[in-house]
Formats: sequence, structure tokens, C-alpha cells
Amino acid sequence: MSTDTPNILLIMSDQQRPETLGFRGQTPCRTPNIDRLAGEGISYDRALCPSPLCMPARAGFFSGKYPHQLGLLTNAGTIKEPPVLTDELRALGYYTAYAGKWHLEPPGQPKAFRGREKELGLDDVHGGDIKPKGERVIDRWFDVAEGQGSYDYSVWCEENGLPDGWTVSDPDVRTHRLPSMSIPKPKRQEMPPEHTYDAWVTDIALRYLRERPRDQPFFIVSSTFGPHPPFLIPEPYYSMYDPADVPEPPNFGPQPGKPRAVESSYYRQLFLDHGETWEPWRKSMAVYWGYCTMIDDLAGKLIGALEEEGILDETLVIFLSDHGEQMGSHGLWQKMMPYEEGLRVPFVMRLPGAISPGIRSQANVSLVDFVPTVLDMLDRPVPDDMIGRSLTPTFTDPSGAEFQEDNYRFSEHKPLGEWHNVVEWRLVTDNEYKYVWNQGDMDELYHLETDPHELHNRIDDLALSEAQARLKARMAAWMEETDDPLQASYLEEAMPQ
Repeated sequence: MSTDTPNILLIMSDQQRPETLGFRGQTPCRTPNIDRLAGEGISYDRALCPSPLCMPARAGFFSGKYPHQLGLLTNAGTIKEPPVLTDELRALGYYTAYAGKWHLEPPGQPKAFRGREKELGLDDVHGGDIKPKGERVIDRWFDVAEGQGSYDYSVWCEENGLPDGWTVSDPDVRTHRLPSMSIPKPKRQEMPPEHTYDAWVTDIALRYLRERPRDQPFFIVSSTFGPHPPFLIPEPYYSMYDPADVPEPPNFGPQPGKPRAVESSYYRQLFLDHGETWEPWRKSMAVYWGYCTMIDDLAGKLIGALEEEGILDETLVIFLSDHGEQMGSHGLWQKMMPYEEGLRVPFVMRLPGAISPGIRSQANVSLVDFVPTVLDMLDRPVPDDMIGRSLTPTFTDPSGAEFQEDNYRFSEHKPLGEWHNVVEWRLVTDNEYKYVWNQGDMDELYHLETDPHELHNRIDDLALSEAQARLKARMAAWMEETDDPLQASYLEEAMPQ
């Protein structure tokens, strides 16, 4: 597929479940701006993240590869190779800019930056926060980038005489357990919405848009922290939704037939800390919905700026999230487990003339498909080692028949440390079935069409032996194709001769 060189605006939220999108009609949560993008473009209703954790998911998204191919399966370290996308875009003359949460910079004092502080416009590299001297290049992936973490925003608050609004610093919404993590407890933030971190990020993206070179197409990313916990947000969003309207999900709480690692997970402990009944979770979910509506309002500012300038229809607008949130399902908090609540993500795109309006695609797609899609749209070659596939066949065909010829997608995770008390896993799904290999633990098999809440692990069900064998074989082929370091262990455990 060939087009001209459209502008590209990517709006990325963090830890947002797809049922929070209003047009889906699954919850009372309202997202009119994203609803508009979906109504005038395409929504992938079954989109899967390559890993339900920030850095691996984002690495996969920006590279078109799976995290283990990039050597990045946890939130430590950095991606081992530059992404093709920004190099290709700049070769085509694009202005590239990034605002907000990046989450791919090296922690501590990475060797990549040592001795290069002045070259990169940095004052220092300290404690995982890169201190900027104005706008900066992040490892030369983007022309300009700003607002990567708490340091920049906290300095902005101080310079403007504001209290520090960086929510992660508030001890009321962090656990007493170590390592310290955010907890489901909601709390009202005593500041106006326009002073929050997410609004600050959006304002940076708006500035990039307004001050960009007018003789170049652009690729601008606005990456918010929300609705990632902690759920510390201001009014009117904090009280926007009534907890009484939040129904208990069918899979709330611990479920039988799950691996030992689910029982021992650090995130099971955080679930138990918050409450084993649904009642305390109602307010958490209601505030989470409010946070999603706040993110939608900020997206509306960006969409409105394109419209005011008369370039909305010349811009490929994408809205998505890196991964989802368990929110008590299966007795878990946060993410990192192979269940639908943490794996499925919003994924919406709009570009009149290229994407037919109002498509609700059920195609089995992944975030790793984004880069091949953009390269294909711009008539640029897709590297042979890029595992993702172009989504362009789905742009005009709601069935996505051509795309579905290889109807399998994958996800993976590695424990964050011994304290995490889980195992490394890999999964494969064709959207009808899902098979999970839990290394050294019980495997899982779900028939998603009849059991969307994954209440019944059917790994020992002989009636599904054919489906299980098919998914296991496809998993083995994928591990071979992507040089997965766990391939030998998988073959020994899951497919013994």
C-alpha cells in the first residue's frame, strides 16, 4: 500500500483496559474523543500486547519485534538496537518528537551516556532520571524529546510555584511491602487537571505541534503516565463515576486451576492487602474510569489542535496503550500475568482515504504490528527479521481475511526478581484458544470464545487435545523463528519426544 507522507500523531496511554473505551459499550466510562477516532477509522477490538509490562511492551511496539529478540523482558536495562521506524521516517524528511513517558532509557548511569552528557544536552545522569538541559535527543531516536520522567515535571512544578504533582511520590498510594509499588487505593489529588503530569506531557506535545518545521511532515508522540496507578487524580475526574455502578467481574478473586505462581505472586499479596471482597475495589475501578476519561480529554486537545490547523485529515492518528490492568481479576493487582485483563489493549487508528470509517476489526493483532504497518503505508521496506505484520489489509476489509492467514499472536514475561515469586511464561493465541506455557509450573489452556473470563483451565481436557497440539506446535515454531532463549526448555517440558 502506498500513500503520500501523512503526518503521524501517536497518543499512548499506560495500563489502560480496552473496555474503558466508551464506544465499546462495556462500561459507563466515557471517551468521546477516542470514540470519534474509532467511528471515523478502525478499532482493533482484540489487540494484544507483546508483554504485559511497560518496557518490554514499548520495546516491542517501537521495533516490530518481540521483547526476547531485543534482550528486554523486564523494566531494567534498555533496548539493544535502535528502532527502524524513526530512522525510516527521518530518511523521508519527517520531524520526529516525543513527549512524555519513554521508559526505554537506561537506568542509573548507563554506559551509553557516559562521556556524552554535553553531546546529548544533559546536565547529568542520576538515579534513572535523565536531567535535561532543555529539549534533548534520546539516544538519537527522535529529533526532540522531553518529559521522560518525574524529574523534569517536578522541576517544572517547582519553577511555577506549584506543589509536586508526581503521584508516585505520595506514600499514601504506595505499599508498605518491599519493593514499594503503587496500590489500588484511590485518592483525590488537590490540584487542577491542567497542572497534572499528564496535562504537562500533553502541553509539550502541543508545543511540538505548533512550533514544528512547517515544511516537513511530522511524527509526534504524546505518552501519558495515566491511567497507570496510583489512582491519584483531581476533580472532576475523581468523583466522575459512581462506585455503585461498578459491577463485580465474574473472575474477581482467586480462581481454581491456576499455576502455583499465581498463588505466590507478589501481586496476589497486594490484592489481599486491598481486600478479598469486591467492595473496596469498586471505588478503585470508578476512579480508574475517571482517569481514562481524563486521558481522553487530553487526547481531545491534540485532536482539536490538528482540526484547528486544518490538518486532521492529513494525519494518521493512533491511540493505544502498552498493556492492561488486572484490577482484582484472578485475585491479582497490576499486570505481568497471562490473562486477558492485562494483555488486551485499546488500538485505534484514523486516516481518511486510507482507512475506511467505522471498522470494528476482530483480527488477531499485536502491538508489534504497528511499525510494519507504518512502513507499508509509506511504501518503505519491512526488514526480513521484523516479526510483526502490516495491518493494511484490514483497513478496508472488516474481516481481515488476508491478514488472518497466519492467525497467531504471542506474548511473554520474565519475573522481575526473586521477590516477584512467579515464573517465566510464553503464550500463543488465535483468539479462539489461548495456550500458556509456565516454565516449571502448570500450563494453561482456555477456550476464549466460550470462557472469555478464563474461569476454566482446560489443559487436561482431552476434548481440546487437537487445539492444544496445534497451539503448542505454533509456539515451538515461533520460538525457533525468533531465537527464543527458552526454546530448549520449552521443548523439553511441553513437547517431550
